[in-house]
Formats: sequence, structure tokens, C-alpha cells
Amino acid sequence: MQRGRLLNALGWVSFALACSAFLLPIVNPDIYWHLAAGKYALAHLAPPRRDVFSWTMAGRRWTDFEWLSQAVYYLLWLAGGWRALQLFKALLLALTLLVFRRTVLLHGRRAALPLLLPFFALGILSNCDLRPENFTLLFFAATFYFLEKRRLAGEDLKGPGAAAAFAFFALWANLHAGFLYGLALAGIYAAGEFAEALLPYLRGRAPFRRPPAAADYLKVFAAGLAASFATPYGWRVYSVVLNHARYSAALSAHIREWAPFSPGDPYQWPYALALAGALGAVLFFALRRRRVVWHHAGTLLLFGWLSLSYGRNIPFFMITAPVCALALPWASPGPRARRALAWAAVPAAALLLWFWAVFALPQYSSAPRLDKWGSPGLASFLRSEKKELSGLRLYNPWGWGGWLEWKLWPDYRTFMDGRYLFHGRIEEMAGLDVSAANWRRLTERYGFGLMLLKAGWPEVPVRQRLPDGSERVFRRPAYLFYLPAADWAVVYWDRGSAALVRRSAVRPDWLKAHELRYLRPGDLPSLEAPALAGALPLSGLRRELGVFERSHPGDAALNSELAGFVGGLEKLCSRKGAKCAE
Repeated sequence: MQRGRLLNALGWVSFALACSAFLLPIVNPDIYWHLAAGKYALAHLAPPRRDVFSWTMAGRRWTDFEWLSQAVYYLLWLAGGWRALQLFKALLLALTLLVFRRTVLLHGRRAALPLLLPFFALGILSNCDLRPENFTLLFFAATFYFLEKRRLAGEDLKGPGAAAAFAFFALWANLHAGFLYGLALAGIYAAGEFAEALLPYLRGRAPFRRPPAAADYLKVFAAGLAASFATPYGWRVYSVVLNHARYSAALSAHIREWAPFSPGDPYQWPYALALAGALGAVLFFALRRRRVVWHHAGTLLLFGWLSLSYGRNIPFFMITAPVCALALPWASPGPRARRALAWAAVPAAALLLWFWAVFALPQYSSAPRLDKWGSPGLASFLRSEKKELSGLRLYNPWGWGGWLEWKLWPDYRTFMDGRYLFHGRIEEMAGLDVSAANWRRLTERYGFGLMLLKAGWPEVPVRQRLPDGSERVFRRPAYLFYLPAADWAVVYWDRGSAALVRRSAVRPDWLKAHELRYLRPGDLPSLEAPALAGALPLSGLRRELGVFERSHPGDAALNSELAGFVGGLEKLCSRKGAKCAE
């Protein structure tokens, strides 16, 4: 009795520790276009059917298969902002963990919970961001629990029937297209039932009997399949699945979460351990004891393959694999074996705590999200200058599309965002930083008038002749060559972003009032020598400092830094021998 209480207490302590991993900040850039879509759906009392956010896909059919998740997100944001979204994300993942715990207990493995629950949380650590997939993880775990409970019951499980399954999958299909994984589970369990009955018959060991549970699983599958059409888009939900399959190679090559399993990624080490442990256990019982649970074998094969192919599928394997391994008929350990297992649990727990401290704890932030996508200053500038700029064809980086749609739509329409509509553009964008020719082809193809760039441009060594005839090599930002000053003008920049306009696309008087010809992002170190040699006027630097300060009213630190830079040049110019020009 005392041992049982201790295990129960340790299990709930480990549950709380595991849930702490679900409170990590929100860093998913797609959350912005999810919020924009949710806002649109609630404003129009209907989900979007055509693209309204971009200028490149304007009017194109859009099957927004996550529309209900997005409406929920927007309502939560209205109620409590980013903190409410963070807590809701943690709640969904905690409920998933709770269902996972219940599934483990179906097999009486309470002693495994103190280590298994934190292990599960760390195994899905890189998938703990705010995404509509959070709903799918919970629904998938619930489906697995129901199917496993039905398998263990050995007879018709009384309870909700096909109507309940239909409602369950209809809700799931409107939240996220991951309902397909639930259908796959039901199909695997039906096939497993037939295998359990058919194989002994084929071996001549028993007469064939129709497995009664197979009908239940097929009812779930049929109800779920029918429910998948109960969305505003009907069969078109499956076209989105086909789109992902079509561009799977590009997604895998250029988007980290879609990349295949990598042993070099420490966040995937718990998964690698689960993969080796579960498959090893199943193979051991299959080869040495001739015992196979075909439902589990099919589940491990499918979700093992899916998780190896795309890291985004790892959570589904983490939900199923430990249960499949623990469900095997392990012999009850004797007193000595229990003591050995108890001592082995100590270094295992220490290893879990180390992993949590090294890989989870550093990601925590006082804010519920990490504001790495976009720039508040850039949004303010674009908003204030929308009369001149909003009609231009805008270029934005992939991860900024949703942020711009959330902040500036409908005044501005984006070039691309993270929706499946733009999967065909992944390869086109991948080679932009390779050469200026790629940028030139891109700008000519789309006729951009406004370019929004994120900081971190590569530097290019440039040999430059000064007025005194000497030559110097400067390292200058590559965008100056991708977007030459003869055609493009810098009109805004901050620590994380820059905005350039095509000179011919704006009024000359507006450009004169906003252009930064000298004080350009990433190019300040190259100004000192030309200024001391008289190649650029100090009056021009002072004028541009004023332009910069007027467009950055809320960035006192950057204004002060730039003022200090210009003041430092003026002091250098006051020294004897300087040839600075006013």
C-alpha cells in the first residue's frame, strides 16, 4: 500500500514537471496569419474561401482547413492576448499528456509513469509551440485511448456509437486536417483484428472466427471518413493533403519542422531512444516469444515511418510507441529485480533533469512569446506612410507574411506567408542569397515596388577609390548589390529590418523627404574613411539623422546610437588633416 501511494505521488509530481515544458514561449510565425484568418472568419461569420491577404494569390481558392482553430485563437487573443494563447496551448498539451497517462494505466504500468511522463514531454519539446496541431495531438491521443480500451475489453464496449464518432471527427476535421491520422489508427486496429483471427486459421491452429471488434473499428473509420466531409470545404480538405504530398521534398529540404529525423538534433534524442526501445521490444517478443500484437505492430510501422520522414510527426510516435512497448507481456519482476530497477531509475531521472535544464529551461522567457518575426517600428512606419506605399507590390520574407497580415491588412497585401498556397514558391525563394542575378530575376518577374528585408545580410568585400586616389576594401551589405542604389532607395531600417522602395514607384518629393542615402543598415562602418576624405558631406549625414529620428519616435536607444555615430564622425573631422566636406 505504501509503495502504491509513493508511486502515485511521484507520478503526479512528474506530471507537473512534464507540463512545465508546455509553457514555453510562442515562436511560431504562422500564428499571426492564423489570427488574421480567425479575425476575418468572425468578422464575416464564415471562414475564408478565397485568398484575401496576398496580392500574388488574391482571389485564389483557399481551403482554410484550420478555420475553427483560428477562430478559437482570435477569441482567446481578444480575451487575454498572448498570455491567454500561451496558457491555452499548455492546457491542450497537458490534456494530451493526461490522456497518454490514462492509456498507460490501461496496462497497469503505474510504476513507469514517474519517468515516462517527463520523457514524453521532452520527446515532443520541439513540437510544443502554438499550432492547430495541438488539437490534433489531443484528439489523436483520445482516439488511441478509445481503440486500445476497446481492444483490451475483448467484447463490445458499451458507450457512444457511430453518431458520437461522427461528431468527434467532424469537430476534429474543422480544427485541423490531422484527423487523417485518427482514421489511419482505426483502420490499423480493424486490420489488426482480422490478422489476429486469420493468422491462426491459416496456420491450421484454430477455426476462422469473425472478429467482433473489427466491426467497431470499421464503424469508427466509416463515421470518421464521412465526418471529414462535414466542413465548409467538403472534399477539398483532401486537396490540401495532396498539396503537402506534392511539395513534401521542398518542405523537407527548407523548413526545419518538416525535415527528416536527424541524429545530430539533440531535441530528437528522446524520440530516437523511444524508437529504438519500442521497435526493439516488439521485435524481441516477435522473434523470441512468437508474440505479436498486430494492432501495435501496424501502428509502430506507420508512425515510425512518418516520424522518421518528417520531424513534425514525432509526437504521434511518442504517444503510441511507449504504450505499445509497455503493453507487451513482460514478466513480473521479483524483489531483486525491482530493487535493481529502482536504482536504475535514479540515473535515468538525473538524465531527464539534465536534458530539461540544458534544452528546455534556456528557452523560457518572461514574455509569452518571442517577438522575432517582424518589427513594431517597421509596422508603425508602414502604417503612417500607407497613403504612399500601400499600393505598391510588396516583397516580404517567408516568416513575415503572417505578421504583416495581422498588423497591416487590409492596407497592405503580402507577397507570401506560411500557408500551403505558397508551397510552390519555396524553391524559388531558397536561392535568393546566392547571387544578385537571382534577386534581379525575382524583382523583374514580380515587379516589386516595396522590399521588406530582415537584418542579417551577408557582407561582400568591395574595393573603393577615395577622392585622394587611395583605395580601400570595405565589407558592405549584399542588399546594396541585390538592389542597386540607382533603382532602390532605403527609406526605413532598424535593428531587425529594412524597407527599400523602387525610385520610380513613389513621388520624388516623398522620396526626397524619406530617403537615407548614407545612413543605411549594415553600411555604417564603410562611412568613416569616405567622410574623412571629403567624399560625403557632413550636412547630408545630419539631415539624414533627422529623417531617421522622425521615423523612429519610439526607439530612443537606436536614435542615440546613430546620433553618437554621426557626432563621432564630426569630432574626427575636426582634427587636423581631415578633409571632410560640409
